Amino acid sequence: MAWEQFLTASGFDRYDRIARISPALLCLLPTFVVILLWLPTVWTLLGSLVSLVVGCGLIYGLVQFVRYQGRRVEKKLGNKVGKAKTAALLSHADPHIPATTKARYHRYLRKHGLEVPDLEQERADPIAASDSYHSAVDWLLEHTRPNTKSSMLHSENITYGFRRNLLGLKLVAILLTLMALAGNTYFICARSDQSQLIAGIIVELFLCGTLSGWLWVINSSFVEDASLAYAQRFLAQCEKAK
Repeated sequence: MAWEQFLTASGFDRYDRIARISPALLCLLPTFVVILLWLPTVWTLLGSLVSLVVGCGLIYGLVQFVRYQGRRVEKKLGNKVGKAKTAALLSHADPHIPATTKARYHRYLRKHGLEVPDLEQERADPIAASDSYHSAVDWLLEHTRPNTKSSMLHSENITYGFRRNLLGLKLVAILLTLMALAGNTYFICARSDQSQLIAGIIVELFLCGTLSGWLWVINSSFVEDASLAYAQRFLAQCEKAK
């Protein structure tokens, strides 16, 4: 709680804390665990350096790095995630939103002066139709911005950002976890203290589970699922907006 209060006081909002800082900490967690177990004096020194790190603005730099990696993922996945995915949901051809619900969204957007193609127009010129849907999403984003702090929509956005940024950090996390595994294995072989050996084996299992999670759980489908949930919740604002 104190750490969360400190981050809030430093200007990091809920999105920053969960979607950007948390993925970075999860990425570093294996290294922290090994240091805490085998090198407690280094851990103490590391703890004393936290204020210096914060004072030098390195947390802000870390947040920016995570954001950059996440945006790279979004660009790589293209219309499967982000605003491009939201725009695609407005297409007549996309099956994720029921046709009657989508028709209500289209009526709402046309009511506010936006060009939304009908089925024939979309088939005749899919590129122009896609541009219209992207424009509609941009408009909706700006004109519903005061509502984006509502609990469900904001939570879905945070979930998407969290998963996207995890994927952006995947390679770095795998490398750090492998290094932590190697270090932990070395200390298990080099130390003879029974209690530390048992703890080292437990940590080894934890690190193997962590590595498996990065390898098999954190993937494009993991991100696409969250992006779809956010896009559907975002477009549902058409039902409530005036």
